[in-house]
Amino acid sequence: MINATSTRIVNILADIRRLPEWNPAIFSVTTVDSLALVGKPYRIRAKLPGSPTITYDQITDDNVVWRVDGFQAHETGAWKLVPVADQKTEVAHTITHSGAIFRVLAGAFQTMPGLRLDRLQRRAEDSE
Repeated sequence: MINATSTRIVNILADIRRLPEWNPAIFSVTTVDSLALVGKPYRIRAKLPGSPTITYDQITDDNVVWRVDGFQAHETGAWKLVPVADQKTEVAHTITHSGAIFRVLAGAFQTMPGLRLDRLQRRAEDSE
């Protein structure tokens, strides 16, 4: 549960320039866009080899879906948001991995959804 509206949370998730502030796997994003555009790949510096990109596949009031594509490493992330009260939203975050890099690192990213949720919660509740 996050003490913020789903609109507030979606705005944080789609704020592509500030993504590294709460997502521990991403160090920087190269963009002039302030909000992510669906379907547009953005170059990132991340905990992955090569020149990975992040692309948002869906941004709606109740779902945000994106994918990170790097050299032999692919992650799909989904955020499901369910408003439960005026200023309270249930948020679930799931990730799936594929590619040789993630097979080698199997298990190393199991705590990532929880870390992202904690940081997202702090960001959403601190700036209300």
